[in-house]
Amino acid sequence: LKQVEFYFSEFNFPYDRFLRTTAEKNDGWVPIGTIATFNRMKKFRPIEKVVEILRESKIIQVSEDGENVKRIVPLDLTKGKESRIEKENRTLVIMEVPFDHERLTIGQLQENLESFFHKINDNIVQIRLKRDNRKRFHGKVFVEFNSAESANEFLATYCDSEDDQSKEILSFEGKKLNVFSKKQYDLQREATRSKNFSGSGQRSRSFTGHRKNMPKLTPPTAEEQESAIVD
Repeated sequence: LKQVEFYFSEFNFPYDRFLRTTAEKNDGWVPIGTIATFNRMKKFRPIEKVVEILRESKIIQVSEDGENVKRIVPLDLTKGKESRIEKENRTLVIMEVPFDHERLTIGQLQENLESFFHKINDNIVQIRLKRDNRKRFHGKVFVEFNSAESANEFLATYCDSEDDQSKEILSFEGKKLNVFSKKQYDLQREATRSKNFSGSGQRSRSFTGHRKNMPKLTPPTAEEQESAIVD
């Protein structure tokens, strides 16, 4: 019940393109059979029991035939950019999260992190592991709070610098974690990206100024020079 209510919450539904699109096509309804295929829902079986539990919700309602579910009170989805900015303001980025891929699966790490953070702070609404295009995890976790105030309080509490001894140190499985605001993280990433695309790290052009995938002109050989003179 908690998981499905989160899917339809103001913290997820406005930003979940798949759920929104599905609901828009069906007058707000989403098939329970579809939701049951989500990774976090696959362990909940049988489906009939899921339907029975969802009927207890005060946030979402189940259709009479038990096939679909939607919010009882629709959300205002017209905020657009303002909503995205508000979401970023209540999101922190946790760096250097350890992951023993030989001992744990990504799913197990997700559950461990949720348990860890929820014990620390009950204002956390979502934890997302950032992975690359190959689905590999590199130690970055996005932690979303229910308000910007809660996020700022958490950021002010935990140390992200060894020089600042006034803050507490956040550690997971013996590893010190670094905490940044989403804005700090984005600025750092942009600075790194700019550095990679300038000077010696420039990728878009070669040292000779030629664009990528364009044929390069090579100096003529001595024989070619002599041939040109003779001609």
